Amino acid sequence: MHSVLSCLITDVIGPALIAEDLAASVSGEYGFEGGIALREYVRAVGMTFEALALGEGDAVILSPLSPAVYSKAIRARNLVPVFADVNSRDACIDPESAAAAAAAHGRIRALIVHAPLGRVPDMNSLAQIGLPIITDIGEALGARENRGCLGSGSRCLLVPMEPDGVATAGGGTLVLAGEKAELQALRRAAETLTPDAFLPDLNASLGLVQWREYPEALEARDIIHEAYHKALMSGRHRTLGSPESEESRAVPYSFPVVLASGMSEVRRYARKKGVETLPAFADRILDDYPEAAEHCPNAKSLMMSTLLFPLYPTLGKKNVQLVAKVLSTLP
Repeated sequence: MHSVLSCLITDVIGPALIAEDLAASVSGEYGFEGGIALREYVRAVGMTFEALALGEGDAVILSPLSPAVYSKAIRARNLVPVFADVNSRDACIDPESAAAAAAAHGRIRALIVHAPLGRVPDMNSLAQIGLPIITDIGEALGARENRGCLGSGSRCLLVPMEPDGVATAGGGTLVLAGEKAELQALRRAAETLTPDAFLPDLNASLGLVQWREYPEALEARDIIHEAYHKALMSGRHRTLGSPESEESRAVPYSFPVVLASGMSEVRRYARKKGVETLPAFADRILDDYPEAAEHCPNAKSLMMSTLLFPLYPTLGKKNVQLVAKVLSTLP
């Protein structure tokens, strides 16, 4: 609150130095050359395509469970989406499926890796495919993989800071470039944008504080996640898997439950007990490309059977106990 009020007092609430500081801070943490802070998620995705010089007819590989904004950005540049299935265990893009897709299609120019619901994709295996990687950590800020911070080895990194994120700026997305060539291309593309395309300092002031404090928020989320997981184990449903390596770390973006029964029945039961739930993979690119479901059965199954239960640091002990009780008694 103090940070936002201080920004208001300066009368400089549009795109300015604080937004630049936010992009620089995150770039430094991930070992990237630099980046920009944009107001719109979909525009940020398009800017990564600009940075990698992707043009009409070029193909990109991605998971059908990637956010729907990728559909708009892909169509805006007339790119060709090539879908790779996900692992049923954790909903992350499957390296074998991605490698097969790369071998079967021409003009593949990039691999988009979205980390769903805080889970950690197998970045080592994906890197061996040999394609430039765009990593989206909007649902996995703070996650780690064997090489360090998730996404640190990518050519471009997307950090959405939407209201439901681990760290939020009330909206907006950071676009970070891993190499000087991509950063120069990113900055050239940014010169063509109007001022309203960039993240305002008012939002960035919130985002900068959230960025500095999100490790503490993750600790609170971990405690709630552990209570939920223990409660869920007494029933017949499961949650999405976490990395087996000690060097990798998923983050509790929310609490997904992969149901062994119908979603409507479980949602009615939870609502009756006072707990609101959401389909885990609503508003995904699979909605715009339903034909992808034929080649990606794991993604289709998880989309139809995974439900999110509320998990956030300020939930409160009483509410955590309520949700845990519901999880332990799901039909």
